[in-house]
Amino acid sequence: MNGPKTLSLALLLLALIAGCGTSDPGAPGNDGGGGGDSGGSTCQRPSGALLPWKVGNKWTYTVTEAGQVTQKVTTIEPLELVGGTGPNAAKMANKVVTKKGVMDQTISWQALVEDKVIRYREQSYSATTGMLELEEYWDPYKLHIDGTAPHMVKGPPWFEEYKETKIAIGSQPLTAMTMDAWQVVSECETIQVLDNSWNALRVIKTGGGGTKTYWYVPGVGKVKETGAQTEELVKFEAAP
Repeated sequence: MNGPKTLSLALLLLALIAGCGTSDPGAPGNDGGGGGDSGGSTCQRPSGALLPWKVGNKWTYTVTEAGQVTQKVTTIEPLELVGGTGPNAAKMANKVVTKKGVMDQTISWQALVEDKVIRYREQSYSATTGMLELEEYWDPYKLHIDGTAPHMVKGPPWFEEYKETKIAIGSQPLTAMTMDAWQVVSECETIQVLDNSWNALRVIKTGGGGTKTYWYVPGVGKVKETGAQTEELVKFEAAP
């Protein structure tokens, strides 16, 4: 990959992080109470995989965006060929289906690789017609979440660079080098999500022109996300 371009992308992301701050102002623990890092606090994060990856596991979320509240359900389905026209077409990955209502859905092909969950390909369907609208693929992949030991503790940002190709139906493919900055900003903080209280790891991702904050609970997965929209876990159903 191009060294100077990689450096410039990294510097830009660092500037974005500095501009946005490294924490969510509304997050528990930022005002000195209600959670915070595990060091010196009573927060005890549970053990287990940061994102439990098993066929049949299902997550239901309440999604709030621009004052509208909807619900989405994400389910891990069996391994199959990634397919499509991207560089990972011949690899095996789990089909992951996210449904928001009757026709609005996203299908992606993701894999668990050394405690990381990575995306190879994704399809987005219209909420009104149910027809395919957008195809995306990544080279070598796009990170979903990193549950490796070095990225389960609070520390400086790390960077994920990849080539992203987007194909809107009826249009020519658009390909660009992309970089995301990730940072664990709290190893363990107590957060209230709907009717449940969780001890979660908080991680921030900056890239694609915006910043998202995620709270993950080992053994459960993502319990909350903020950014362009807010997602809150309603129910996690673990496969038998």
